[in-house]
Amino acid sequence: MACKEPNPPKAYTDFNPVDNARKPTGEMPDARERITMRKSLNSNFAALLGSGSLIALCLPGAALAQDAGAGIEEEVVPAIVVTGSRIRGIEPTGSPVIGLGREDIEASSASTTTELLSELPQVFNFGATDASFTSANNQNANRTFGTGINLRGLGTESTLTLLDGRRLPAAGTQSQFFDPSVIPTMAIARLEVLADGSSGIYGSDAVGGVVNILLRKNFDGAEAMGRVKFADGFEEYQAGLALGKSWATGSVMVAGEYNKRGTLFASERDFYTDDLTPFGGPDLRSTNSAPGNITVGGVSYAIPDGDGENLTPGDFTAGTRNLQSAYLGAGVLPEQERYSVAATFEQEITPNIEFYAQGFYAERDGVLAGPALAAQFDVPPSNPFYVNPGAPGERVTVAYSFINELGTERSPSSQQAYHITGGLNAQLGADWSANVFYAYGHDKERSLTRNLGSGPLGGVLAAALADPNPATAFNPFSSTGNNNPDTINSFVGSFRVDTDYGIHEYGASVDGPLFEMPAGEVRVALGAARQEINFKDLAPFQTDFDRKINSVFGEVFVPVIGGNGPELNLSAAVRYDDYNDVGDTVNPKFGVTFRPVESLTLRGSYGTSFRAPTLSDTGLPFNQYRPLVDSNNNLRNVLFIRGGNPDLQPEEATTWSLGADWQPDAIDGLSLSVTYYNVDYTNRIATPGNDLLALQKPELAPIVTFNPPIDLVNAIIAGGLFSPPPASPADVEAIVDGRKVNLGANKTDGLEFIGSYESFADWGSWRVGVNATKILSFDRSIITGTPLRDVLDTINNPASFIARAYAGAEVGGLSGTVFVNHYGSYDNDSVTPIQDVPSHTEFDLALRYTLEQPVAFTQSVTFTLDVQDIFDNDPPYVQNGNLAFDPNAHSPIGRTIAIGLRAGF
Repeated sequence: MACKEPNPPKAYTDFNPVDNARKPTGEMPDARERITMRKSLNSNFAALLGSGSLIALCLPGAALAQDAGAGIEEEVVPAIVVTGSRIRGIEPTGSPVIGLGREDIEASSASTTTELLSELPQVFNFGATDASFTSANNQNANRTFGTGINLRGLGTESTLTLLDGRRLPAAGTQSQFFDPSVIPTMAIARLEVLADGSSGIYGSDAVGGVVNILLRKNFDGAEAMGRVKFADGFEEYQAGLALGKSWATGSVMVAGEYNKRGTLFASERDFYTDDLTPFGGPDLRSTNSAPGNITVGGVSYAIPDGDGENLTPGDFTAGTRNLQSAYLGAGVLPEQERYSVAATFEQEITPNIEFYAQGFYAERDGVLAGPALAAQFDVPPSNPFYVNPGAPGERVTVAYSFINELGTERSPSSQQAYHITGGLNAQLGADWSANVFYAYGHDKERSLTRNLGSGPLGGVLAAALADPNPATAFNPFSSTGNNNPDTINSFVGSFRVDTDYGIHEYGASVDGPLFEMPAGEVRVALGAARQEINFKDLAPFQTDFDRKINSVFGEVFVPVIGGNGPELNLSAAVRYDDYNDVGDTVNPKFGVTFRPVESLTLRGSYGTSFRAPTLSDTGLPFNQYRPLVDSNNNLRNVLFIRGGNPDLQPEEATTWSLGADWQPDAIDGLSLSVTYYNVDYTNRIATPGNDLLALQKPELAPIVTFNPPIDLVNAIIAGGLFSPPPASPADVEAIVDGRKVNLGANKTDGLEFIGSYESFADWGSWRVGVNATKILSFDRSIITGTPLRDVLDTINNPASFIARAYAGAEVGGLSGTVFVNHYGSYDNDSVTPIQDVPSHTEFDLALRYTLEQPVAFTQSVTFTLDVQDIFDNDPPYVQNGNLAFDPNAHSPIGRTIAIGLRAGF
């Protein structure tokens, strides 16, 4: 389907996907005419398989002049800037762009922009998500439950997200990224996804690619929507409103959205468990239970049910143990509630100068349901409830869950984010234009969890265990929770992670033609910008970091061959960024587009990209003193160094791609596109040591120091920033360096294929399409100096094949589409023997029924019904640590039904 235009122009100078610049109104071309227009515009093909229809990306190209009609003066519409180039009126030469218009957002069953983008096979569910909080890919640093966009599996931090071309404030506390879901979907005109390295145009972070969110402008009227989504044990509610007004010289739009979902608990999903025996695996439930377990001389004794008083050695049986699920009371998805609003404003000051402003504000609150606090500790003979079934008179080790005293955990978090941009667009004459802008964004995040352990709290716990008074001593032999509440509260503390992130950005740019060539105008864009970033850690430690970045950039477009025959276009861009803390960098990008015939486009791109370490990456380390289990299943007191590393250097990448787009003249409605990409990514920043199993993994041996010299321990302790500090340096048995480090390399290449066919008949229309990604290689080194290892098709890494296909039809006001989602097989190499995880396929259904002007005060009313995972197909069994499921590969929600209503006024 073609892009929807609320105010379609008679003069099609630009094929703008959604809310057009102020243009003459006229009749919207019918479906067949729109296909012809796309071809005459020589636009590159790109498509999004979202949840409603296929979109052809509408890129500006050759002007299509039409008769403006009697009484209407033909207007020359200013060319627009499309993601991937800073020059108005040209397509991003050599780079593929996937576009999504307003029509597709409304047709989608996704509740948020992030969910919609995540349906693209080019987007991988690794890194920051709201469904996984393990140490894999540093997911446990995502304390406010956001979800970032991860293009080509290179990481959420390696995808740059923009709002109308401007940088946004980073979120995610320690793992900085931007979650597009905080932008209300009602405010979005279109989304453009550039899956190509683009630091030569946009600077840092644009390694995997760029996501550009474009807000609605020149929207006249009102729209309202509401939707309820539910699955077994899960509900979500959404409501939105958009208001807009256009006039001869300007426009204003305000849109807001409310979204609330409940917790999906692990108890609602059979596969979300650590008892893997029903799947043919081991029972991995924890011995930290209630009642607990005693260990003496390596022998386990299950504590019997009861109040834990007057127990004798005869009450115990050697070799027995109690087990309790680590997911008892835990949530699969956290509860979330979000309010968001966005606005745009444009006003002509003079015929050649326009003022504009736009921005958004969002608040998100979440609660992660977790299991009860648990611990292992030594109980001395002075405890009035002491019993030792193995060696009376000696200390015993007890594994214990506080579920009866404290219940299960609920960890709240909140995020407040806003961004505002203002500026001037000026027409300078001779088709030159200029822009000046100022932007400010801020992200505030707060999170809280309870804890108990060593250090000061551990001292209180140890005192409660040694207390001889039965009225105040802690009894770890009870299964009824009959402990003194004041005693329990004395050694339970809280752990906060609070951050503030702010970014100022301002700059100026000009673009226009340099001179005329036989094939057309040589056009350039030049500009300069400055960023000032501030990052504050308010808790657990007070830190304050600043960064200043000066940038200059340029781009040139050269039409080498043109006219009525073959067409050859070249582009070159270069950007210089100077950081006050990590140095400077120069990154070029080159593109070429060749059209031997009108229906076929061949393209290629080459460039270098980089990602500067964030201020949280380079900040002072956050160190922990905690017990970890070694390969012999013994607890070791470990100095766990985590957090920032001031010695980090920027990541660097070389990217290139080749592709072809074909829209054959002989088959109206058919579009095919294929892209080969290659990324050589070095100096990667990651946290291989951020792993609670670090003492057990041979590949992490380089970052583990057993029996460290006391001088080294003292030096680390002297650096401070501990939670909590060790009672004595001599207690430290190992050091794990879990800080962020420059790891080495990541090399990947692959193929991306998009195809669609749309046909029209007297009864209506039908359409089919597919979007697929085939990764050919994904090699990575975990530790600097180690050889590259092929991690493709392994757990916590990309699968080599992901695809989404669809088939749909439209008859009158009724449309329906069936989607097929396929995730390829992979190996679970975290277990021995290696487990073969089979591929997984799910089916979705989207139904829409639209009534035009059902009552006088409405333009249209659309009823929606969406069913995701129609057959409620459980994900494949994966022994993923102590979980029978892989949340990085599959959704835990299952069959979901959404019913909605949308009305235009």
